[in-house]
Amino acid sequence: MCFDIHMSSDLAKKLSFVNFGNICKDCKVNCCRRFYAVLLPEEEESFKGVAFEVSTPLGSVKAIGSRNGAPCPFLDEKGFCKVYSQRAFDCRLWPLLLYYDFNTGEKVLYLDLECPAAEKGLISKEFIDKVLQILKSSRIDVEWLKKYTLAPWPNRLKEIARFK
Repeated sequence: MCFDIHMSSDLAKKLSFVNFGNICKDCKVNCCRRFYAVLLPEEEESFKGVAFEVSTPLGSVKAIGSRNGAPCPFLDEKGFCKVYSQRAFDCRLWPLLLYYDFNTGEKVLYLDLECPAAEKGLISKEFIDKVLQILKSSRIDVEWLKKYTLAPWPNRLKEIARFK
């Protein structure tokens, strides 16, 4: 399976500094074997042919990654991402998740404790603060964010910050 993947999302480019290689290298959980990543609308074309739909009450979103018990197709036999430098926004952001609060209209940044590194406190405050500033200064389509928020997820989340 060969795909012409290129980083098409400006938001993903802003997060190009994210590299969890040292934190994730010995992880036995491997998020890419368990979870999917929701694509931003502008990333969908880059992953055409491998993306699948995830239904939400507000409509579907496109995703890549683990599906029906199979690992992400971009995961190699050693458990490393074959498209790491071109990975999608959601792949770069996790174990942080940005959701929409339907009651307040705020964007809410969470730390996903399904990630062993997050649960052990290995994601630094400096890193989280840097990502938060990028998210606050970026235009994120609210209609997409609402669907993203409603996509099924384990939800062992710890709230980090809220903003408009």
